[in-house]
Amino acid sequence: MSTCSLRALFLLAVLSTSAQAASEPTPALTASPVLPTAPAQAAEPAPAPRRTVLLLGDSLIATGFGEYLQTQLSAHPRIRCERRAKSSTGLSRPDFFDWLEVGQQEVQQHQPDVVVVILGGNDGQALHTKLGRATVAWGKPDWEDGYRQRLQDFMTAIAAPGRKIVWLELPATGRHRFEQKLALIRGLQREVITGREDAVHLDTRPFFTDARGKALHQARVEGFRKPMRLRMTDGVHFTVAGGRYFANKVYPQVLDVLGLEPAEQKHTARPPAAPAPAQPQQAHATASP
Repeated sequence: MSTCSLRALFLLAVLSTSAQAASEPTPALTASPVLPTAPAQAAEPAPAPRRTVLLLGDSLIATGFGEYLQTQLSAHPRIRCERRAKSSTGLSRPDFFDWLEVGQQEVQQHQPDVVVVILGGNDGQALHTKLGRATVAWGKPDWEDGYRQRLQDFMTAIAAPGRKIVWLELPATGRHRFEQKLALIRGLQREVITGREDAVHLDTRPFFTDARGKALHQARVEGFRKPMRLRMTDGVHFTVAGGRYFANKVYPQVLDVLGLEPAEQKHTARPPAAPAPAQPQQAHATASP
C-alpha cells in the first residue's frame, strides 16, 4: 500500500473518532441542594443590674429586725444587701464608736444605691468628742445645735449623687421617761432629714401605735398563728415576732424608693431564735437600743 493510501486511511480514522465523540451527550451537572438557613436566634436581653442596699444602725439593726430586713432584701433578684451594726451606739459618743468614720467607710466599700439608717436611741446623753471629752451636757440649750450638726455631718458623709438615704424614725416604746428623750431626738432627726432632697424620713408611728395613739404591744405577724408580743421585757428591743413585723413594714418602703416590684418571698419554716437584749456599753444607754 502506498504512503498516500496510508495517510488517507489514518485521516479517515481520526475523523470518525471525533464525530463519534461529538455525538455522545455531555453528562449534566447536578447542583447540590440548598438547605434553608436557620433563623438567627435573638440575643437574650442582659439581666437588669442589681441594686445595692446598705443597712446601718444600732442594736435594732444588729438583731432580729436588721436580720429579717436583710434576708428579705437579699431574696429579691434585683437587690444585694449589706449590713453594718453596732449595739449601744449613736452620734453622741464617737469616742466609743465613730459612725461618721464607719459610715463613710461602708458607703465607699459597697457603693449603695440606698442607705437605710436607724440611730438615736442611745443619744440622750452628753455630746463627746472623738477623744472622749464631754462638750455639751444633755438638756443644755446648746445640745440641740450640737446634735443637729452631727446629724448633718453624718448625712454628708454617707451621701453621694444618685444615692437615697432612708432614715427610720425611732419606734414608739411606751416608756414614758424614755419617750421624753426620744421625742427631742426624733424631732431633730425629722428636721434634718426632711430638709434634704436625697433623703426620706420614714414615720414609724403608725406601725407601733394603736388607733388611740397608745403603744402597740401585740400585733398579727406573718408566720405566726396568733397575735404576738412585739417587744422584749425592756420595752425597747424587739421580740423575734416584733423584728419580723417591723421588717415587713419597712421592706416595701425600701422597694418603693428603689422603684422595684416585690419578688416572691420564700417563707422560712420557723423564725430564728430570739436574740438576747443587747447589753448597753455606754454610760447612759441603759434603756436604749
